[in-house]
Amino acid sequence: MGTKRSDSMTLGFALFAMFFGAGNLIFPPFLGFTSGGSWTVGFLCFIAADAGLSLLALFTIAAIGDGVEGITEVLGSKASKLFLSLSCLCIGPFIAIPRTGAITYEVGVAPLIKGSGSIAVTGVFFLICFIFAIRRAQVIDLIGKILSPLMFIALMFLVFRGIIDPVGPVGSSAPLPEVIRNGTISGYQTMDMMGSAVFSMAIVFEITSRGYKDAKSQFGVIISSGTICGLLLFIVYGGLAWLGATAKDVYPGNLTQTELLTKLTLDILGKPGLLILALIVACACMTTAVGLLTSVSSFFSELTNGKVSYGLFVTVFTLFSWVVSNFGISVIISIAAPILQVMFPVLIVLTVLRLFRKHIKSSFVYTSTSGIAALVALTDTISSLTGVPLGTEHLPLSDMGFGWVVPALIASLISLLISYDNTKNSGR
Repeated sequence: MGTKRSDSMTLGFALFAMFFGAGNLIFPPFLGFTSGGSWTVGFLCFIAADAGLSLLALFTIAAIGDGVEGITEVLGSKASKLFLSLSCLCIGPFIAIPRTGAITYEVGVAPLIKGSGSIAVTGVFFLICFIFAIRRAQVIDLIGKILSPLMFIALMFLVFRGIIDPVGPVGSSAPLPEVIRNGTISGYQTMDMMGSAVFSMAIVFEITSRGYKDAKSQFGVIISSGTICGLLLFIVYGGLAWLGATAKDVYPGNLTQTELLTKLTLDILGKPGLLILALIVACACMTTAVGLLTSVSSFFSELTNGKVSYGLFVTVFTLFSWVVSNFGISVIISIAAPILQVMFPVLIVLTVLRLFRKHIKSSFVYTSTSGIAALVALTDTISSLTGVPLGTEHLPLSDMGFGWVVPALIASLISLLISYDNTKNSGR
């Protein structure tokens, strides 16, 4: 067992790498690009909705001490297992893992090697991911001590070169309400909080294997490593957002997120910068893929009580993700994304309520509040898919994708009053 400080550093860098996928690389520069002089406000909204929610889930899981099941168990055993199974499948092999391979090819390799085949490139990518993930006992060390520091150094090199020789001055400020809205929505739509719940499975396994057996010591390591992760994300997100802000009045406004990142890298570092960008993208995608493969495979192996081995799940999920990354990702996303849009508010509601678990004893509060959140989110999702207005568009914050918040808040207050009244009457 290493020292707590070294373990926290390794786990902190590993968490940073798991959270920092390719999408997280692309969002902050574009947010800065659209915000200009108001980039700090957009960046703070983004990191609050992204890293803030992610770490909130991680710390809540650590405080409860029963793994991610500690958040969802209030729904009942069967509902909890179903919720976590769908979460793992959607955030893992159905969307995020295949996307890592596709983005590595499209953003990292294709610009460097013209005419390269996606099947071969993603095949090599997922083979490396498999080699890392199959060695579960060493995954965190491989990510936290090798891949993550390498990615962080490459990112800081890009940011510092951009500070020394920026592409231009920080651009004109966008309207503040627009910046707040864009930053919050971008952070929320990463759905990294779902990833945090999934990643916690690998983190808890790793902490336990390092000798932290009791809940108190595990909580301490998770808090310290989560704090390190949050600091690293704050530095990187802030640096990338600033780079984007310096290009607002220099580049045409119709650039896509990927085009902006590529152009920034070329202007700051020249053509060799494409190699650095490829390294950053490959590391970002690989660490996320390995973390998800490890966590999801661990969950399903434990769900079968070890009857289906961890190694078999890693093999199946790796092969499935490779196939989907080349042939069917748009179809899979179209199916899985709406499911996540309904489940994500439920996870947020349960996480927030479980923070007050010492004061909220009634399961009715959890099930009714999360049920209302899910119902509103489901209605809103159906409306967006069909184009038929179903009334959710009139709810407060619906234009930001948070139409479920006020109904869930009202449901929580009413259910709390009902449960308090029932407790009071039963005590008479």
